[in-house]
Amino acid sequence: MANYYEMSVSELEAERDRLEAKMAASNDTAEIELLSQDIEGIEDILSERDPMAED
Repeated sequence: MANYYEMSVSELEAERDRLEAKMAASNDTAEIELLSQDIEGIEDILSERDPMAED
């Protein structure tokens, strides 16, 4: 697994898009679940970095 906390926002968005495409093409339930968890983790990090979020 990549260290998502070290990635920039644009890198995270690109990785999320890549994982979503991989998930859509997969027929393996276990792989889909793992990809879904990775995507959720990326989205959590992106939410934390939201410039509109209040401190």
